[in-house]
Amino acid sequence: MSMDNSEIEQNLGKMEFMSDQTEDTQLVIHIKKKWKSNIWKSYIFHFFMGLHLISGVLLPFFLTWGKLTFVEVMFLQSYFTMMILLFEIPCGAIADYISRKFSLTLGALITSFAALIYGSYPHIFIFIIGETLWAFASALTSGTDQAFTYDTLRKLERENDISKITARNRSFMLFGIAISAPIGSFIGAYLSLNLVVTLMFIPFFIAALVSLTLREPNHELEKDKTENYLNVLKSGFKELRGNKILRLLALEMIVTESIVFFLIWTYQIYLEALSFQLIFFGFVSASMTVIQIVFNNMVPKLTTKLKNKTRFLQVYTIIPGLGYILMALIFYIPISVPLILTIIGFGFSRSIIFVKGINKQIATQNRATVLSTINMAASLIRTILYPLIGYLIMWNLSTTFFLLGTVIIIFAILSRIRNEYL
Repeated sequence: MSMDNSEIEQNLGKMEFMSDQTEDTQLVIHIKKKWKSNIWKSYIFHFFMGLHLISGVLLPFFLTWGKLTFVEVMFLQSYFTMMILLFEIPCGAIADYISRKFSLTLGALITSFAALIYGSYPHIFIFIIGETLWAFASALTSGTDQAFTYDTLRKLERENDISKITARNRSFMLFGIAISAPIGSFIGAYLSLNLVVTLMFIPFFIAALVSLTLREPNHELEKDKTENYLNVLKSGFKELRGNKILRLLALEMIVTESIVFFLIWTYQIYLEALSFQLIFFGFVSASMTVIQIVFNNMVPKLTTKLKNKTRFLQVYTIIPGLGYILMALIFYIPISVPLILTIIGFGFSRSIIFVKGINKQIATQNRATVLSTINMAASLIRTILYPLIGYLIMWNLSTTFFLLGTVIIIFAILSRIRNEYL
């Protein structure tokens, strides 16, 4: 059987077309593999950034080695959050204007040197320098890591996985804290408290090296590079100001989380009142991080199955509020430690519920800037509350816990979040 020239040409054309399709498919697969590497490298980055040896002996470092009063510690943290407030928006714009990768690398690098400064000499002015650098580094990475993840997922056409991947990033960071906290307690108890902080230089520097291997996902999505840096700042503010749903989601997320955050600075005082030994502080801190890992990975699975997310969020918020109130009434280790874990587990995983809704409301080119603006609002709340909490704790620990729990429950009851926002 013979074929004429036209049939041969048609068959050759089909073969070339199929070959082109195969090559295109292979190219797409190859490109997606490159973008996928951002995800697992992000996990490694967060793990090393989570190796906070100091978390198990946080207050002993300040009160014993640093010779500060608790009120002074709270004022120092107020200064820290005030600096984040100052740096947050410019650093978010740096990530949007230069690159997410650059911002993450610089943040990790500065954090590593801040650790060296912090552990060098026990004086409040040295601590202020360390806090300034740490705040600048935190502002460089906060919001940017989430924007980096979201834009990478866009490349992979997996935007709906943002909650799951964000939860995993947090889990790897928390896993780092869980491992390092008991180690820090042993170093602090048997060697020295300042060595605990100094050694943190190593994992943070490794995180900076890991970030250098990331692939910037935002170049093709960014605005024209000739756009003025100040316009980036203005556009971020404008987007948040003009989006009522975004403002509401941000407010309801950060208020409760800011209140829960103060347990990090008060639970060790609570444990001391229970005659808890210093060497075991790290194990409580490790348990706090493990419970966060469990909850952070549980929440995305629950929210995808629930129809009434609003009611779920309300109940989820009330639980840490009740935990605070029970801590005000109970001073018994077998009950008190589980209460601490309950507040941390529910309180710190709660923001995962908001991640998808918030990111859906933000234009890609302003993502890091807007997320930094939201983090800036959280810093403002903490800046105001830190000294107040410090004085309240010095006055009466139980009353402080009761007040914090009551505020959380009131915010949960008055929530205006609708199901379609989440």
